[in-house]
Amino acid sequence: MNPLLSRQLRKHFPHVDPDSEPWRSFLSTVSGTYDEFHSEQRFLSHTLEVTSNELTDANEKLRHDSEHQLESLSRYYQQTLELQQGMILCFRKTAAGFEHTLCRGQLARRLGWSPESVEGKFPRDFYPASQLAFVEASYSRAWNGIACSFEARSTDGQIVFLCLLRPLREGAEVREVIVSAVEITALKQLELDLRRAKETAETADRAKSEFLAVMSHEIRTPLNAILGFGQLLRDSPLTEEQRSWLGIVAASGESLRALIDDILDFSKIEAGMLDLRENPVSVEQLLKSVVTMFRPQAEEKHLQLHLTLASNLPEAVTTDESRLRQILVNLVNNAVKFTEEGSIWLEASTVERPETQDDGRWVLRFTVRDSGIGIKEEHRERLFRPFSQADSSTTRVYGGTGLGLAICKRLSNAMGGDIDFTSEVGKGSSFFFTIRAGDGAPQAAPLSIFAPASLARLPKLRVLVVEDHPTNRFLMRQIFRRFGYEADFAENGREAVATVLSSDYDLIVMDLQMPEMDGIEATGEIRSLLRGRRQPRIIALTASTLAEQHQHCRDVGMDAVLTKPVKLEALFAELARTQPLNAV
Repeated sequence: MNPLLSRQLRKHFPHVDPDSEPWRSFLSTVSGTYDEFHSEQRFLSHTLEVTSNELTDANEKLRHDSEHQLESLSRYYQQTLELQQGMILCFRKTAAGFEHTLCRGQLARRLGWSPESVEGKFPRDFYPASQLAFVEASYSRAWNGIACSFEARSTDGQIVFLCLLRPLREGAEVREVIVSAVEITALKQLELDLRRAKETAETADRAKSEFLAVMSHEIRTPLNAILGFGQLLRDSPLTEEQRSWLGIVAASGESLRALIDDILDFSKIEAGMLDLRENPVSVEQLLKSVVTMFRPQAEEKHLQLHLTLASNLPEAVTTDESRLRQILVNLVNNAVKFTEEGSIWLEASTVERPETQDDGRWVLRFTVRDSGIGIKEEHRERLFRPFSQADSSTTRVYGGTGLGLAICKRLSNAMGGDIDFTSEVGKGSSFFFTIRAGDGAPQAAPLSIFAPASLARLPKLRVLVVEDHPTNRFLMRQIFRRFGYEADFAENGREAVATVLSSDYDLIVMDLQMPEMDGIEATGEIRSLLRGRRQPRIIALTASTLAEQHQHCRDVGMDAVLTKPVKLEALFAELARTQPLNAV
């Protein structure tokens, strides 16, 4: 009998005889059940013991592995912080100031900062004294929750680094600030090099501008006399042949002026800053004037020069006449230059009418065909490049700078069109371009500025002309006499100032480039000396076409700017709008 069952019988049923029937059979069965229960209990206890031991071993292994992985990860992050090219700093605010809690990175070592010299220390302990003020100001901003940055240098100034400060919050309160720093020494050196290069480029640009201003003055001074006397002759008694010759001189002079403008201002064209001045233009008259200009050259080479106008060509359009003329002159000039025999055709037609265009403008097409030497296909790509020609040998044979077609390309693009060509070597070329032009009403022939009705519009003025060039002084004297004025003259700015102080003038026409005192300085002196008194109008007369030069004239007190070669219509307009001082 199971011992546990035997003890329980004796304790609870002492009067039962376990060996008597029916107790013996019953207790035998119960004893077997007890034995099975004890066996299962021992098995379960053993299983639990084994399982507990296995779990204990597994937990111990997991703890060990976790500690190992955490240690490895910690070493990895430490190595990452140590090996990174930049630098990581952390700080928090204490009663003593901003105390650093971390310093790692290659940049820190290059700066001579170690964890021992930074961690637990304050900015004053390792930052250069000259940088403490803005460093601590940035630290304060970051501690107030504002992400910010600052630029600093090593003590010897050889290393430049940029610090980004990022606050770490717990709720609304900043608990720590992380400072990420990267070296920017190379970038700062590049910035310095670029600044120096920019200054060098600006110096070179100023030198170029000064050179161009001088060249412009030197070229425009004789051109001013040529065109000025040409305009005076235009209103003089002439035969038809002489008038025709004078028209050629005037048109050639205007083309030369436009060419000078383009060359001197080519950088502006390259930068896409070309200014277009649109006005009503008779396309037919413009084309006829171009043909008239080149007819003598064509006849000298026994070439036929033809003009063909399509029936759909508008009578007048609004466009920049001088720019359109410049393209046409370049193309016809090339055609005459590169054609030894045969003919040249100048053609114009309408491609699109205003009512078919979104912008309500005409699209006009111009073509210049010749029977000249032609152009090889392999030279097509370089033909419209600045200072290039199809073949360098053409420069020796025919002359030229190679700038003309580049200018034509940019001008046609600026006028809303494009330019292209077809050619066959030995048989000739055909250059064609388009422009977009506004609708323009035909203009009546303007009344001559020297007509009595025109001259009657001019006020009575006392005029002083300040001009150092004797030919231009003679020209201006003749021009003003034709306008009905006996102008006084000064040969330089210093003489002009003395003259103005001794006499009252309504209008001063002031050249800019003069010896002893230039027009800018003279204007400043006059405006200063006459302060509080009635001031004359001062008109600048300059060879410069640069916008900044014109603005400088206005800044010093000049009322208007006229460009050499001076157009008499422009001078007439300035005279007409000048009010005599005694009428003020």
